[in-house]
Amino acid sequence: VFVCVFCEEGTRADGNCTASSFLPNQCTSDAPHRIGKHKTSSPVECCSACAADPSCASWTFFGQSHCYLFNNWPKTYNSTDCTSGRVRVPPPPSPPSPPPPPSPSPWVPPPPFGPVCKDCPNIIYSVTDDQDLLLGGWEPMTQTRALIEEHGVTLSEFRVHTPICSPSRSETISGRYFHNIKSNVAVPPTHEMPAASGHVNASLYTNDTFGVHLRQQRGYQTAIFGKSNFNTMEGFDRWFVGAHLGYGGNWQDDESPTFKYSAPKWEYATSLLGNKSIEWLNRANVTGNENNGRPFFLYFAPHCPHIPATPPDWYADACPDAKAPRIPNYNYSSEYFHHLISSQPPLSDKDAQNIDALARLRCQCLLSVDDAHKALHDTLVELGIANNTYWFVTSDHGYNLGNHRLPSNKFLLYEHSLRPPMLVQGPGIPSNATNAVLSTNVDFAPTWLSLADIETPDTMDGRSILPTLVNITSAGVSGKDDIPGSVQRYLSKHSPADPSSFRTQQFVQYYNQGNWHTSDWKDGVNRTLDDYSNTYIGINVVDPALGKYKYGEYEYVCTSAQIDAKECFSSPDWYELFDLHEDPFELFNIFTNASAALKSEMHSRLRSFYPCKGKSCP
Repeated sequence: VFVCVFCEEGTRADGNCTASSFLPNQCTSDAPHRIGKHKTSSPVECCSACAADPSCASWTFFGQSHCYLFNNWPKTYNSTDCTSGRVRVPPPPSPPSPPPPPSPSPWVPPPPFGPVCKDCPNIIYSVTDDQDLLLGGWEPMTQTRALIEEHGVTLSEFRVHTPICSPSRSETISGRYFHNIKSNVAVPPTHEMPAASGHVNASLYTNDTFGVHLRQQRGYQTAIFGKSNFNTMEGFDRWFVGAHLGYGGNWQDDESPTFKYSAPKWEYATSLLGNKSIEWLNRANVTGNENNGRPFFLYFAPHCPHIPATPPDWYADACPDAKAPRIPNYNYSSEYFHHLISSQPPLSDKDAQNIDALARLRCQCLLSVDDAHKALHDTLVELGIANNTYWFVTSDHGYNLGNHRLPSNKFLLYEHSLRPPMLVQGPGIPSNATNAVLSTNVDFAPTWLSLADIETPDTMDGRSILPTLVNITSAGVSGKDDIPGSVQRYLSKHSPADPSSFRTQQFVQYYNQGNWHTSDWKDGVNRTLDDYSNTYIGINVVDPALGKYKYGEYEYVCTSAQIDAKECFSSPDWYELFDLHEDPFELFNIFTNASAALKSEMHSRLRSFYPCKGKSCP
């Protein structure tokens, strides 16, 4: 299992340091009960240090030289870098305080189950937070790459529609573009709006998310563990959410009488979410003999590597060489960018040191997500359901690590902000393949519904990419037999699609959060990460008939009335145009010198998306 407690079997606790008292590949970090830190050269020396201290009950050795001593027997976590053990029985704990009286739960039950689809596949969606593709964010994921990437398809041209947390996640569950879930909060806002959650009006898609449709039409069981940030609870019958990163923390838990879970100080967030997910998967009513054939949807959403990017103790020495890549747009700006970028001062040596330190923390943090993916994969195999499960692995957007002189965060029209990793694995998906379909996170909900043979609702703006992923007409008889019946039924009604013809541009949209000025070293000391000039709509074009371009229109002011009427961007204040074939790092804004014909073509393609709705969207 992914996390376990010390087990009595095979474990000595008599003050001796023998092989039988050791627990290899097990870590712990129960800070409140840690009574000592030593530098030792081996687990044996660490155990001896504990045995010599009458108050020491257990120990853990990691990183080739770190030895922690504890006065209790804490839980442990799988890691190949650690060895732990017990030497004596700790004193009995104090009696617990009486629990507080239960309070009414704010949990809103989801709509009831519909008819059970017994030949629908299971679906897992794993979404990290701020994990880039282009700046080293995929490199720590060695187990994920071996288990999923090498046995699935990489969507090499995937981009997000909005590079910030709450809108991106809201677009994912609703299948709608930002302007169709936008609140009428004007831009620039009157005050800073971190995460931009205030820009989202969840009432516009309440009871119309992918989870609601899966439950009502196909009887799916649905669960979320981790960061939601989409302003609505509907669609999930198991709900364990929060955005804590590190140790301890508070979570919302629909199975708690108080709707709350306060994690102990030794419990690391990503491990907690992995364990909660695995516990749910092992339930008899989810995958056992009490599930009545219901498929499941698991939404796994660890907060890594979002700032503060706190890694687990057992990876404290990992990623020693990690740093922000010095690609051409690192510490680069010019007067030909919008104000947020053109006004950025050059990065100092201290800025560079802080950015590299953040890059290392992000790498260490992601190692825990990689472990969780391995544990989830092993659970699917143990349960015998891996071959009937589609798994989507991605992040809510990319990141900045000194690129275009922004030391952190996202928010930008540029590739490093828009491009996270994107993998799909499952029945009928080719192994170790690449697919260049121009999809975004707005296409997730229609795609998940299509796996259950549900047509895209009229309210959704995205499109299913399933016909570009699985081709039942080219599968052999045995291969076709392995594809779930619901998938075969959907594809029998939809012709296979060449990824290059699915769409020739992707739509991007962002509304600024106000003047966000930071002082924390991880965000950037004395830096402005967002401002009035950074509200835009844009497209990424990949069209053999035209070329590869990035185009954006920026408008500095948009009133609530204009937002309600979807009439923003009627008088753009700034334009940016990049030839991504000649300038993949987006260094040179060629809008001023571009031909009138190219400008007109870009504008026309962009306006086919804004303000489209439903089936009118390309």
